[in-house]
Amino acid sequence: MWPPFRPGRRHGGRHFFDPFHCVVINPLDALGDNQVAEKKAQGFTAINLAKMTFNKSLSDKILAGAFNFVYLSPKTFVDNELFVSLYYKPEFQARLALIVIDEAHIIYSWGLVASGEAKKSSAHLRTHDVSIFRPSYGNMGAQLMANEGVPILFLSATCRPEARKAIFECLKLDPDNVTIIHGELTRPKIRILRFPMDCSLKKASDLLQIFGQREDIPDSDLLPTLIYSGTRNAPGQILKVVNEAQGTVGGENNPRSKLICRYHAVTGDRDKIDTINGFEAAEFPCILCTMALGVGQNWSRVRRVIHLGRADPSNICQMIGWCGRDGKPGLAVLFMERRRKGGKNKPDDFLASDKKTDDLRMDALAVTPVCLRICSSLDNLSLEDPSVSEERLREESKGFPPCKCSNCEPREAELLRKHMAEMNLANFLDMCENAKDLEDIEYTIKKKKKAQAPKKIKMGPMLNALRYV
Repeated sequence: MWPPFRPGRRHGGRHFFDPFHCVVINPLDALGDNQVAEKKAQGFTAINLAKMTFNKSLSDKILAGAFNFVYLSPKTFVDNELFVSLYYKPEFQARLALIVIDEAHIIYSWGLVASGEAKKSSAHLRTHDVSIFRPSYGNMGAQLMANEGVPILFLSATCRPEARKAIFECLKLDPDNVTIIHGELTRPKIRILRFPMDCSLKKASDLLQIFGQREDIPDSDLLPTLIYSGTRNAPGQILKVVNEAQGTVGGENNPRSKLICRYHAVTGDRDKIDTINGFEAAEFPCILCTMALGVGQNWSRVRRVIHLGRADPSNICQMIGWCGRDGKPGLAVLFMERRRKGGKNKPDDFLASDKKTDDLRMDALAVTPVCLRICSSLDNLSLEDPSVSEERLREESKGFPPCKCSNCEPREAELLRKHMAEMNLANFLDMCENAKDLEDIEYTIKKKKKAQAPKKIKMGPMLNALRYV
């Protein structure tokens, strides 16, 4: 027996040729317009419901079937009265073919905030802009289920089992009704280099060894680079260090810099557009950003990603995934603090009885001796673990080249670190492929000397008495 038609569908077969809606929910308010452009290039109609442009006229167009793909934020999906009214109309539901939740692992982060666990998690606090939480997001489950038979597609590249379980609970999903499709997420052409920091995270002086002088490498020849900072408070110091390394002291105050621009959640909307358009047009090679950058962007020119400080491995995997999207080699440079107060700072600190928290995973990535490419797929600290051997055999069966991360090839990694300031667009591939042939040079970070306080002059009894006159 055939199931009854959904509301608004009364004629068998005709709805296959009628306009359809695909609603795509993205975790950040700022969804890149290039996703809409991609759909239009493929012959579909699409719109991004920005918070300032969604009105009654636009709602009527959507209801009439003018757009195949409707992109919107969770805030619009749950809190916008106009969209909620549109969503529950039978005409809209009749054309609703699919609901997509992009970056679905963010729902897990929202759950941490809602439960109060995020306040105790250093891993969560260390990565600003990863998810802008509002309490109403917890109501998404009821609204998502308020349709008859419309499939929901969750997309995520870093959704581990614990996060999946939390998502099912948050959205009240029955795991038996969920089909999980696993894709190949290992990126063998990304070389991951993890270096212990020689300077404090606050000063960010380790970046001095990454960039050479402008007179040696012009801005136009520098590698297209994303520098990720965990917090919005650090950009000023990082911009200062990068300009100091380039020999352009004071350049951090130039809003039209041809070297580096910034992007984070509270950056002005016009500045965000200028930064994205400028980077795409190769007007400058570097962006200093938080995880607010990335949603909706699909850049192929990024060759290098740098991350400062320890962070949740899931977030780091998201960040380093930006380099090498054109299929060419990419470089991921992870600077990790040698010690984290209250954390675990060597493999022996970890116990089998420890609860696997996000903080534990964060510290483990900073000290693990296991291949870092394998660690992007597994949470692991031990080389003897059977799962490590299984993953290595799986990579070999897929024909992946041998890994050259800093754990697998430590000497090459150290040589690359010493010559990083010489890298440019012309020699990048050669330096990465032939790192073992680089000259072993001595390199030390130039640390500024602290200004000495003037010596106090000892005053005689007479002068000393005059101080109180």
